[in-house]
Amino acid sequence: MYLLLEKIKLRLKSLGYEPTENDDFALEFVMDKTEQRIKHFCNISEIPDCLEWVFIEMACGDFLQAKKSLGQLTNMQVEQIVKSIEDGDTTVSFQSGVDAETVFNNYLDKMINGHVDSLIAHRKLLW
Repeated sequence: MYLLLEKIKLRLKSLGYEPTENDDFALEFVMDKTEQRIKHFCNISEIPDCLEWVFIEMACGDFLQAKKSLGQLTNMQVEQIVKSIEDGDTTVSFQSGVDAETVFNNYLDKMINGHVDSLIAHRKLLW
């Protein structure tokens, strides 16, 4: 589990969130929750190595969603996204507010729920 925790922290860093020691309990909780979700969905007792990336993505998505819900995403920039770029006189305009938040929410949803195809490939029938 320690190795997975480190991989999750690295993935969070790649997304712009710098995990601290205070996040360890929340990350371990999210890891347990994600493990149970995958096991229950697939009806398996062990998560195969080929689903490790799915586990990491789902855990990171759950963690970031919880942080966002609590208003604790202070060091991630979700305020502005590029709306249009012109090359002639170099004009760049940004979308802000709700649109950027919607994009971020959609990305979190994809991290958490967007791996159904990969999970179905490992699903077993429950008799």
